[in-house]
Order: sequence, then C-alpha cells, then structure tokens
Amino acid sequence: MGKHIGLWLLLLVCCSAAAEQGESTGQLLLDGQRQALHLSSHYQLSIQGLEARVELTQTFKNTAEQWVNATYVFPLPEDSAVSRLTMKVGERIIEGEIQEKQQAKQTFAAAKAAGKKASLIEQQRPNLFRQQLANVGPGETVEITLGYSQQVIYDAGEFRLRIPTTLTPRYIPGVSRAELLPEASITTGVTGWALPTDQVADAHLITPAQVKADSAQPLNPMTIEVELHAGVPLQSVTSDTHKVRVDAIGGSDGERRILLQNQVAEMDRDFELRWRARADASPVAAQFVSRWRGDRYAQILLMPPQQVNAGQVLPRELILVVDTSGSMAGQSIEQARKSALMALEQLNTEDRFNVVFFASHTRAVFSQAVIASEHNKQEARREILAMRADGGTEMHSALSRAFDHTAQESHVQQIVFVTDGSVGNEAQLLTLIHRRLGDARLFTVAIGSAPNRFFMRRAAEFGRGSFTEIANASQVQERMQQLLSKLQKPVVTNVSIDWPQPVESFPRQVPDLYWGEPVQVIAKLPPWPSRSDARVVVRGESAGQTWVRELVLSNPAENDENTVPVLAQRFGREKIAFLEDEAYRLGERDSAAAKILPVALKYQLMSRFTSLVAVDKTPSKPESITAQDHEIASAIPAGSAMRAVGYPQTAAGVVWHWLLGAVALLMLLAMQYKGVRYGR
Repeated sequence: MGKHIGLWLLLLVCCSAAAEQGESTGQLLLDGQRQALHLSSHYQLSIQGLEARVELTQTFKNTAEQWVNATYVFPLPEDSAVSRLTMKVGERIIEGEIQEKQQAKQTFAAAKAAGKKASLIEQQRPNLFRQQLANVGPGETVEITLGYSQQVIYDAGEFRLRIPTTLTPRYIPGVSRAELLPEASITTGVTGWALPTDQVADAHLITPAQVKADSAQPLNPMTIEVELHAGVPLQSVTSDTHKVRVDAIGGSDGERRILLQNQVAEMDRDFELRWRARADASPVAAQFVSRWRGDRYAQILLMPPQQVNAGQVLPRELILVVDTSGSMAGQSIEQARKSALMALEQLNTEDRFNVVFFASHTRAVFSQAVIASEHNKQEARREILAMRADGGTEMHSALSRAFDHTAQESHVQQIVFVTDGSVGNEAQLLTLIHRRLGDARLFTVAIGSAPNRFFMRRAAEFGRGSFTEIANASQVQERMQQLLSKLQKPVVTNVSIDWPQPVESFPRQVPDLYWGEPVQVIAKLPPWPSRSDARVVVRGESAGQTWVRELVLSNPAENDENTVPVLAQRFGREKIAFLEDEAYRLGERDSAAAKILPVALKYQLMSRFTSLVAVDKTPSKPESITAQDHEIASAIPAGSAMRAVGYPQTAAGVVWHWLLGAVALLMLLAMQYKGVRYGR
C-alpha cells in the first residue's frame, strides 16, 4: 500500500510541475479563466476595386494589479502587405518603424529593460504574426494600430474578401528539440504549448493558448466597419460568416458601408464579405496604375473566355485527399464529407479516381486509381460516410501517396486536397509539392472557420491549380460546384504577356486559367515617353483557338517620394513571395535574407527578415517593480469540438511531454513493483 501511495504522490508532483510551468508561461489556459490583459479589436476597411486598405486597432487594457508584458499571436491575410504601426499611450502617439529583425528585437529588449512602453511585431508565417507589448501598468490602456493592404478575390462573377481573426491549432510534426529554445531569442519568456522540433524550429512561437469563446462574454470582442467602393453597379453585398448591416453611401450604386449587425462579435471565425456586380456590369478587364520614384506600378485583371466547348473536355484521374485528423473534429469533418461526396458524384464512366484519407496514418480506398464505375464509387461513398476525425495531421505521407499515382496518358491528373491546413511544417510540404507534382495539378479546398490560408493558397500555386475556401456548411454546395466546374471545363493554356518594354512582373509564369478565374498580374515598369501608350497584350490558347486580350495602361501623376503607394507595396509583397517560393524550390530558405531584406526595406514591408517596432521615449515603470509575462489567448475556431488548448489533440506539446514523462515513470515503477520482466 505504501508503495502505491508513493507512486501516486510522484505522479502528483510531476503533474503539479507541469501545471506550474503552464501557469508561469501562459501555456495552458483553461475554460473560464480570464486574461490579465483584456483585448478588443477594430477593423477599419476601405475597399477600392481589387485592393483593400485595412487599419487593425488592438486595444489592450491591463485589468490586473501588477505591471505586465504581453504576447499575442494572431493571424492576418496570407497576402497582407503590412507596412505601418502606431502605438497610442494616453494622448501620445508613437510611430513604429520597419527594422531588420534582429535589430528590432534589440530595440524592443532595450526599451523593455529601461521600463519604457514598447511594441514589437514579428512575422512567423506570411499569415501569422507575433506581437509583444512591454510595461503596461495597472489600469492602463495601450492601443496598437497596424496598417496593411490585401487583395480582393474575383472568382466566377463574385468578389470576395476574407479577414482571419483566429487560428486552428497547428499540428507540429518531428522530434522535439528543447536545445533550440535558447537560440530562439524569446524576448518575453512566453512560449506556446509546443517545443521546437527538427521539422518546425519555431513551434513554440506559433502555438498560442486557445479557449472556447463564451457567448455571454466575448473573450476577444471585435468590431468591423467597411467602406466599399466597388467601381461597378452592385447587385448584392452579403456575408455567410457574420450577420451584417449594409447601407448605401455617397449616392453611388457602387458604394456601400458595412457594419456588424450586432455591432460586436467574437473573434472565433474568419470574416468574409461577398459582393456581385449587376449582370450587365461584370468586368471584362480592369487596370490600376500608380507612379513612384520614376517607376510605374501596374496591376491588371483580365477575364478568360466564358464559352465552353464540351468537345474539349478530357477524361481525368481525380485523386481526392481528405484530412480526418483531430483538428477537423466538429463542423469541419462534416464539410469535408459533403465536399468529397460532391466530387465523387461529378465523375463519369470515362474518368478514373481514388480517395486517400490521412491523419496520423495514410490509407487509400484502392491501391491505385480505378474506373469511376457505380460499384467503385459506392465503395468510396461507404468509406467517406464512415470517416471520423481523430489523430495527427501527417500531410507529408498523404501528399506523397497522392503523387505516387501514375495517370494514363489519355487522362488529366487532378489532385483535390481537402483540409484545414493546420500544420507548422509548411516549408517541408511546399518543397515536396514542387519536387513530386510532375504533370498533375493540385487543387486545395480550405475547410473550416479558421483554416491556414497561407499554406492552402501557396500549395495550389505550387501545384498549378486553384484554391477554394469553405467557411461553413452553407457554402459547400456553391463553392464545390464552382471548383468542380473548373475541373471539368477547358482552360486557357500557354498564356503569355507582351509588355511595351522589359518589365519585372509577378507571377513570372502565368498559370493555366480555369473558367471564371481572371488573370491577375502586377508589374514594375520603367519610365517611358509620356505621349506613348503602354499597351499590354495577353495571349493564350483556348479550345484550339487563339485567345487575346488587350489593355492600355493609364499614366497617373507621381506619388509623394516619401510615401510608398499601395500598388508599389503590393509589387514588393509579390516579389518577396516570389523570392520565398524560389527559396523553397531550391532548398535555400535559410539563405534568402540577402535577396528579401533589401526589398522589404525599400517598400517598407514586414517580412521574415524585418519587423515593426515602436518605443515610447518616456520610462513609465518604476525600476523596483518587475513586470509579469502574460499570453493573450485566442478563441478556439467556431464549430470545433475542442474546448481549450494548452496542447492540441493533434500534437505533443510542452505540458503533454511532462504528463507523458510522469505516466511513463509511473508505469515503469509499477512494472518493477509487480516483477515484470522482458525476455528470459
């Protein structure tokens, strides 16, 4: 009996140590626990055509009785061009500045040590940022405003804009390497629930605590105000994710103001806004041009042909890859199920297919792709209806299994990847897609209220396919039908763009065009004679015919030399994305700073190698007082089955390592106590 008591006491001590570690670093925040630093957010958007300018104001109020430092991990759009930071303390407004990443850390650390209020924002992923705030006194309020721009999506006659507000807990593969922590230069001492691994070296920086939102009292309340200047007469403005109020403004049929109907909402799902032009006003071509420091920056949008030649439709081999990991539990797995069943129904008897499921392990319905007979489709339906969400998110093996399929020469191979994308090893997966894709096309379907849109969009670009997002069950039918129509209809191939003179443009190679998807290209053009036209000609092949679109670029006035215009920053953002992609393809991601840093500094953009930092010059915290480090939790995505995350259901984190160690020790001692032996 005494030995049993000793074992239980040992387990209790280990679990207590784990709990203390979670409490001291903010790694484990349980349901109902309130934060010492209260956060509210306001999004102010101005949409002009295809570009949205956003000001995100985060208000931090210290409700505790002690001085605090705060860490907050939050998402932004994957294509956001982040360029401005201001910090408001009382009536004082401090402008932030872009600095090289290590320099910004040193600036922030020095200010923190001196008792000054300071803010540091770092990019961990193109769609995930880590903010640190130093020396907030009891009862004090600090406002942090971030300025950025993002692209409006145009697809199948509809304009869309999506703002992420939280994240789905990410699966962290690999072997934990605690020795990486000292090299991480953690400024506040607050880290996430996961240790760094050999595959995700910054795991501790992208795994914040998350809790289920309280409907009675929002954890992180937000407000949104949108001014929409569509540039075309509008037929409708709606949102499937939030209830909104839409008012006409300016006496124009193309202008609206949009607010949340209930004024305040919880930050537990992405906000998506949709609008359609009147049928007689759908765009055929659009151009946006600005001038800065002698160069002209141009963005063009051209629509592919709308007529479809049924005789050009080729038989295809569809490999459907479906995520059944633990992060998909709840509404996400139901959306994935409906999406997979819809894809199956679209196949005809000339097509071939297979279905691949993945979580901790990967399995396929058939050993290779089979003909789309009713018997084979029925067997796949049974497997899809039976799938359940549980386990890890081992995407590498799933994608490898899909790429192992060898399509017949008469068939076009299309891989449809249905997942929330909640992984931390994006670089490894993008490298895999580049190396293994072959002649296939990869189409990604982002599922859930807060998917990893950066990975999903970039995977589709690497896979020469397209990206579809499904936020809730009401969108499954419409969005999947749009995707399946693209897969069935002929594309515009061999696309080329003739510019009036040598230019630097992105994407460098225009991808295949699918029905309803426009050409979007941004370029920097050197000066040319003011009296001559800058004529752009886009050529391609569609249904055996030559396809041509032509556009004459305007000649706008020069912008202020000291203020980087939105289009110039958009060009800089796309150039950085291109350089990052090249680093993925060449396996040289760690040495990309020499190319990316000068671009980020020129266009004043945040990147992997630059950060935004703001410092109040006046010390406010007494030297005798030590500020406590706190983490601000994010909300668990709406529709998820998880209640709280100190460690997720799909990965092993810091606290989990403690508990596993305690259980293993307990089992070892118990077996020794019982005289268990191995071998004879």
